[in-house]
Amino acid sequence: MANGGADIFMILLRPSRVPVTGEAVSHLFQGQVLIESLRWNLHNESERKNAEGRDDAYNKRKYLVGQSGSIDVRARHAWEDSERELRRAGKALQKAQRDATDDDARDEIYADYLKQTDAIRATHKETFNEILGNERARTKDELRYSQRQSEVDEAERNRNFEITFTKRVDIASTQMLNSMKAGDVFPSGTLTIHKRSSTVMDGTSLVFTIQKIRLLDYQLQVAVTDTMTEMMEEWTCEFGALAYVYKNPPSHYSHGNAGQAAAKTASQGTMRAFTMKNIGSPV
Repeated sequence: MANGGADIFMILLRPSRVPVTGEAVSHLFQGQVLIESLRWNLHNESERKNAEGRDDAYNKRKYLVGQSGSIDVRARHAWEDSERELRRAGKALQKAQRDATDDDARDEIYADYLKQTDAIRATHKETFNEILGNERARTKDELRYSQRQSEVDEAERNRNFEITFTKRVDIASTQMLNSMKAGDVFPSGTLTIHKRSSTVMDGTSLVFTIQKIRLLDYQLQVAVTDTMTEMMEEWTCEFGALAYVYKNPPSHYSHGNAGQAAAKTASQGTMRAFTMKNIGSPV
């Protein structure tokens, strides 16, 4: 928007009631933060939650299938270990009986073999039960934890009202990063989209007022060329309420139609206002 005859300016009021200082020098906007681009996310709350619920259900089913496969593999490996030990015990029995000198020795060797195989089966039965029981319990616990964590994340982040903007690195960057690190909630902020004109007073402004703003995400992009290096930032924040005021520009041309001329004359320089609030905002 900044390249299309309009500039975007932002004021962020910190919890201390001191605004974030920017580097804008335009008349009426000195000291504000100059924004390069801006986009909004205003979502339908019910539809968004329904869509996320469908995604969560699919992901949980997919996770359970994956866990089931993991249990089957571990159980099969344990069974193979058991069979291997039983075969080893059988070969040892045959060798010991061949080396035995009398029937009493053979009977004693066979009795020891039975005790050994019973111990092998008991050990591996415990292993099977541990694999099946622990894995199933762990899967349930992980699913419960995942569900609780998603609920916490949902409560902490309000995707219904989000705004993303880009700006150049300036003196406001450190102030905003410190506030983001501290988890500050800005009581209010103002975004002004000002369409330039030959005179400041004739310019058209669309002014957004947002409340309860929290910075969520920060990305730094560095563009290097042969002649210069430019550093741009992308910020994402959530907010709890939105209002805007649009000022109709003054008329500088005449109408051939009397009705259009009357309507234009009646509306020029007037204001239009709109207010929108997210009742479920956690901030």
